[in-house]
Amino acid sequence: MDTFGEKALKYIQNIPKGKVVSYGQVAASCGSPRAARQVGQVLRRLNDTTTVPWWRVINSQGYLSIKGNWDATKETQKILLEKEGIKVSEGFIVDLQTYKLTK
Repeated sequence: MDTFGEKALKYIQNIPKGKVVSYGQVAASCGSPRAARQVGQVLRRLNDTTTVPWWRVINSQGYLSIKGNWDATKETQKILLEKEGIKVSEGFIVDLQTYKLTK
């Protein structure tokens, strides 16, 4: 049986380019709707930040709220999202009505 972290990473790996999800959305999809903070912990422990599109996970208000343990910053996340066609405001906010994955 997959652990919560494994389920979360699988879900995140399947987020299509040009879409974002919230930490809570990831948690709920893994059967633990109250574990949004745990999703953040899973992402902070990533060793390989190239195969898991961590930049597609944002907070439920649309803000980029990264607190990683590597060299990633909000600016890095913004650049990666914009490369996928996602508009990010100067305040590091994404319009969820436009870009949130809804499935």
